[in-house]
Amino acid sequence: MKVMRSVIIEAPITKVWAAVRNFDGVVHWNPGVTGARMETGSATTVGSIRHLDIVDGSVFRETLLAHSDMEWMYAYDIVEGPLPCNDYVSIHRFIPITDGDMTLGIWSGEFTCAPADEEALTGIVGDQIYRDGMRGLNDFMKGQN
Repeated sequence: MKVMRSVIIEAPITKVWAAVRNFDGVVHWNPGVTGARMETGSATTVGSIRHLDIVDGSVFRETLLAHSDMEWMYAYDIVEGPLPCNDYVSIHRFIPITDGDMTLGIWSGEFTCAPADEEALTGIVGDQIYRDGMRGLNDFMKGQN
């Protein structure tokens, strides 16, 4: 199953990337995350694992699979978490919008799940995690001006 959301972030890509490039920095801009720390490695080193505390009390552990300052993107998988899915891999990337000096945030994921869980996961992953997370990033960036 594939899920993707895109959001316009009202800030230049250099400022957006500075806010999101550290794998454990998600706690600063994503309203669904209450805590983030690196369990292993560093915040930009491929293979590092982050621990996320979520507002509903759940925990995610994720591995940084790719990180590129040149391409303004990172990819990760879920090592442990409450979602009823397997083989979850996500890419969070950013593209400059030159008209207005804004940024397009694109967050996508691919995973397997039971057919009965597809609709719920589309809402949880697509809307609650991806869309709402990037809306939180937009709000965070507005406060940085």
